[in-house]
Amino acid sequence: MGWSQPHYAPVHAARRGPEAGRPRGISDGREGLAVAPRVRTAFVMDDELLRHGLVHVVSQASGVQFVGDLRHGAGMVARLRAMRPELLVVGIDRSLPLAALLAELDPAPKVIAVIDAEEPPARALELIRGGADALVDRRSHSADLLRTVLMVIDGHTALDAHSASALIAELRSQETGSESQCERLLTRREKEVLTLLTDGLDNRDIATELFISEATVKFHLHNIMDKFGVHKRAALVSAALRGRTQGGADGFRPAAHPR
Repeated sequence: MGWSQPHYAPVHAARRGPEAGRPRGISDGREGLAVAPRVRTAFVMDDELLRHGLVHVVSQASGVQFVGDLRHGAGMVARLRAMRPELLVVGIDRSLPLAALLAELDPAPKVIAVIDAEEPPARALELIRGGADALVDRRSHSADLLRTVLMVIDGHTALDAHSASALIAELRSQETGSESQCERLLTRREKEVLTLLTDGLDNRDIATELFISEATVKFHLHNIMDKFGVHKRAALVSAALRGRTQGGADGFRPAAHPR
């Protein structure tokens, strides 16, 4: 998971300004005590280890009130309505797009979406369009996660370094048309396998180049063919090359893919 206890350097008093020494949301004695309310926060994701790790890290942030953690599935929306979270930390679930989930909640909470670097870059853009206020990769350091949480609580949007890279890659590919529609559905590793395949390498050479087994190469090729809607290597190479040449416009029809 990669999250460790963060270490923060103290801010020098001379750099803090007139509010130095006061916790955020607390006024001095002349104005009376005014503690900012904590943000009701819920977690929704299927990976139990990841979910519990996130709860542990995020609970360290000031201003967070943990109200529950859930898995995707029957009854999830009803339980979220009862919890009325103001901040939702959610993992990717293709059966219920983020936009559809938020449409079921009133008022809609702020959302931090946890993504995986192995997901296609298009997924990051899809989550932003669906209503995510921030993206954070599951392999990010705990300090990045806490920084993201605090930014969203303060009303800002945020991307960690991994998510920003994925989003930039997707936007660039759409702008240049260098990737076809189907290629945007591929994971990073699948793109590497497809590139080597179109360069003329066989399974053994691809495995050697990527330091993986031939069985893993076959697994990736099966997934790639499924996404391209073809069943033979020659058809896959032809479709990929045709799609790149035409900027992914009409070279082939992608297979139905859950989103």
